[in-house]
Amino acid sequence: MSDSEIRKLIDEAEIRNLVGKLAIMADLYEDLEEYYTYWTQDATFDMREPVGWKEGDKSQAWIVKGLDELKANRKQLREVGFQGPGSNVWHANTTLFIDVKDEANAEAQSYWVLLGSSDSVQLLRVGHYHDTFRKTDGKWKLAYRRVTPGLAGAVPPKPDEG
Repeated sequence: MSDSEIRKLIDEAEIRNLVGKLAIMADLYEDLEEYYTYWTQDATFDMREPVGWKEGDKSQAWIVKGLDELKANRKQLREVGFQGPGSNVWHANTTLFIDVKDEANAEAQSYWVLLGSSDSVQLLRVGHYHDTFRKTDGKWKLAYRRVTPGLAGAVPPKPDEG
């Protein structure tokens, strides 16, 4: 196996661990300071159809740009009990495909399952992540995440679509 093939496997493993760690941190970590270190300074979190979204109403979609907006968004999600310790909400990433483009850029697609577990386990929602990563100071960081919740019969958009 060549050095470049080995490097690609290492990059894929680092990105896979990053995706998993972000989900666990969002659900379980009281303090999110470390969480924010895994995002680029100019990161974008693009939520196409938030919970409560009404089909066809694009006004409810939101895009968070930069770490300051991301911090405010996570604070709000925790204040309303949608995320974080005690919320009984669990993010499960599945079917993760990583495409390392070069030594500093990668993309990933995965499905996610959002579970609630107060009295019994409930499936709250499923969907698709399209992520892009940049290596900054020798570490992979999330630069862009598009969140597309699934609807019955809906197909996730391809990466080059909207």
